[in-house]
Amino acid sequence: MKAKVLFITDPLCSWCWGTLPEINRTRALMDDQVSFDLIMGGMQIGPAAGLVEYEIEKLRHLWQEVHQLTGQEFSGKIPADFVYHSEIACRAVEIARNQHNQPPWDFFQTLQAAFYQHGHDINQLDVLTGLLSMDKAELESKLQAPEYIETVRANFALTSRLSAHALPNLHIDTGEGYKLLCGGYVTAEFLVPSIKERLAN
Repeated sequence: MKAKVLFITDPLCSWCWGTLPEINRTRALMDDQVSFDLIMGGMQIGPAAGLVEYEIEKLRHLWQEVHQLTGQEFSGKIPADFVYHSEIACRAVEIARNQHNQPPWDFFQTLQAAFYQHGHDINQLDVLTGLLSMDKAELESKLQAPEYIETVRANFALTSRLSAHALPNLHIDTGEGYKLLCGGYVTAEFLVPSIKERLAN
């Protein structure tokens, strides 16, 4: 069996958005040697409250920092009455996984782009139905289905067990369980040789 690299991320993780192009480059370069998967770490699952002005400014400052280092684009827009809570979006990622029966890399990128590049509220059914090409009633039912709730919360628990407290976080399993590969922003130039080194040991 191939070794497996796990990208622990979250739809509302700004540094994850900044790192995603490097993860995609790494996948393209290493896909014949390693399988890649992603799980939602539940970075923003605290109280479901709206953002106050100082939090909005803090977010925009963070986005400028991520953009300056990574080049990833941010619109700077924050949807009106946006609730900074990611569990619904995390469930949507698992629905996409089930739709296509494979790790939902393309959907996750589209989901993050909808928020960071286009300023859409990715907690709203109208936005998610468009991204998933799904009927609103069907999606609403799936978002409340125990199987998806249990899956994302199991992922949150796995994230905690792996001590992935700051996202993004990458772990590798070469046959002995997941071990930390790296955390935070990382480039493909660093990741590819790091993965090759783990495979050789």
